[in-house]
Amino acid sequence: MRIRIIILCLAVFLGLPLSVRAQDDEQWPPISYLRSDYREVVVVARVRVREAEVVKTIGGYEDWHLVGEVMESYKGKFRKGQTLEYYHGAEKGFRKELFLGDKIVFLERNYVQEVKRWVFAVLENSTLAYTEDRAQKLRKIKQSTMKGKSRQNRLR
Repeated sequence: MRIRIIILCLAVFLGLPLSVRAQDDEQWPPISYLRSDYREVVVVARVRVREAEVVKTIGGYEDWHLVGEVMESYKGKFRKGQTLEYYHGAEKGFRKELFLGDKIVFLERNYVQEVKRWVFAVLENSTLAYTEDRAQKLRKIKQSTMKGKSRQNRLR
């Protein structure tokens, strides 16, 4: 039993640096990963987040309200220079600075019963720091979806 615990601990400690490095890698994530998240949401944008505040705490989780300026839109109705407000759920204890700055966000529309209105909320585990590589991949995805739409229109 003790041997299993030691082996498990070694596997976790040896694998942890690899997973952390993968997220710091500017080539990560692959385009297939981005395409999957892109399909699931109504808005994908590069946003320069300037305001972040916790608006609700439930158990070990916090709901953050974020406000920023759209720097580039990859999907959805927002254009460069517009203000975008959205919510981000996270485990309790994250510092405000983690949410600020240049981010790529994938947003769903959610209806909030308490305030009886639709809001944008981050798709779980999808927010990324902005890098030019990620932006290039999202531009390719956007371009390929635009080609697909024009093809569908021609067939009608």
